[in-house]
Amino acid sequence: MGEFLQNPAVQAGLAPFVVALILASLLLNSRFLGMAQAAGFIVVIALIMGFSFEALTATRKLVLVGASTVACVLLLELKGWSCNPTARWIVAGLFGLSAAWVLLRVLQQKELADAMLAATAAVLYLATLVKSTLVVSADSVRGATVGLMLGLGAGALALLGASASLAQIGIAIGAGSGAVLLVQMVAGRRAPAGATLSLPASVTAGLVSLVAAFTGELRWYCLVPMLAIPWAATIVPVGGKSVWRSAVLTAMATLPPLVVSVGLQWFAAATPVT
Repeated sequence: MGEFLQNPAVQAGLAPFVVALILASLLLNSRFLGMAQAAGFIVVIALIMGFSFEALTATRKLVLVGASTVACVLLLELKGWSCNPTARWIVAGLFGLSAAWVLLRVLQQKELADAMLAATAAVLYLATLVKSTLVVSADSVRGATVGLMLGLGAGALALLGASASLAQIGIAIGAGSGAVLLVQMVAGRRAPAGATLSLPASVTAGLVSLVAAFTGELRWYCLVPMLAIPWAATIVPVGGKSVWRSAVLTAMATLPPLVVSVGLQWFAAATPVT
């Protein structure tokens, strides 16, 4: 059993997917499906690194911020704030600022002007991603599909950026989102309206990409197309009768920016440095 759980495909894909699938099945009729999505993240952390925080590296800080999304989902949905525009801006701003904290040690190694510029870019990147995902997730099928694409995209970028552990985290988020989407497709109905379904995915996938860019070999410009994924989902009309049709069309709409992002990094990694 131990060897089975040490398989990277099990750690990043199968185990997060199964746990998220079970939890999503239980939460399908509630507004808390975001917790099922976050379950994939928690499972992969438990399997690949544990929850020891003696040394607060960028990755450990990422884990803390990612775990905090569970409490945020509960708070916003229990209070009925998830669809409040002001609340969305506040949540996006706070998680955006968390990017500067996660990357603090790396930023401290730069000149002040460069550090300020990099910190501002990281904060704006994550805040924009979170805000747009909160808007899109008002439709649960859109939200789950966007979470799937963000997770898979972040995992692929981290892998190409030579960060295996970050890649596993990103893929696990995608697996959890895929499980949430699959449950809705099998049931043939959407989950109750809410805006936090893909909050864990946007926060964690965004941080995975940022940490890979700041500490690994991921080129910063490869992150930019990822911002288009939530907006691309809006091309598909909301509330179609067929959940399967909506899921497939949304996946098709959000795939191009993911392919562009990964393709840019693939090309950059394959191009010799002169």
